[in-house]
Amino acid sequence: MNPKEFVEHYGIRSLVCCFSGGKDSLVATHYVMTELEDCNVDKYIVFVNTGVMLPIAEPFVKDICQQFGWNLTILHGHFFEKAERWGMPRMFHRWCCGECKIKPIREFVKTLKLQRGEVVGLRKQESKKREKIVREIFYKKISHSFGYAPIFTWSHRDVSNYIKEHKLPMPPNYKLGIKETCQCGVFTSRKQMLILKAQFPEFFQQFIEFEKKLRKGSVFFFQNKPVYAHDLAKQKTLTDMVK
Repeated sequence: MNPKEFVEHYGIRSLVCCFSGGKDSLVATHYVMTELEDCNVDKYIVFVNTGVMLPIAEPFVKDICQQFGWNLTILHGHFFEKAERWGMPRMFHRWCCGECKIKPIREFVKTLKLQRGEVVGLRKQESKKREKIVREIFYKKISHSFGYAPIFTWSHRDVSNYIKEHKLPMPPNYKLGIKETCQCGVFTSRKQMLILKAQFPEFFQQFIEFEKKLRKGSVFFFQNKPVYAHDLAKQKTLTDMVK
């Protein structure tokens, strides 16, 4: 179902595009906003600063929205404040996504007029679990809105071709070898943490300082094993060697 069919079929009056700064959400947002440019529906772009977003993510989102004249709303997830209460998220205790990203968006969506729609950049090719539990269109009971994943069936090549065809800039985190714009630690690796240390030393320092507040001191988790920020801080990178 294309964006116009979605809006017309479900009587959407308020549409929120969730733009995290990654390539999938970039493509989904651009595709929907372009298709609905002349459509009589209130359109919003939402970026959630979870508290552990890459420093380059928010500026990228702002630049894109300014370039296309999109209405941007920035929300906040307060990651460290919540991590002090619940501990660092793990693979089987992923409170971070629900509390720091989904909840702020949900509260924002609930302030908008019905019928409401939420555009997400989910693709089934990303994981088998996602393919089973998510569909192109789904209803969200708490926010009384219709979720819409316009590129759900798209492949990685489809996304890349769309970016090239429409001459969209590739999100800068991919050039650094970092896939996720949110650095909650659940899907990260030692290699990516060292990239963070080298490229964003002040950002990385936040994790070192936060470790001091935790009882066990563990912050990042790689393959379900704790990886300590203060240990990574001692490991030299190419950037350290050049200094």
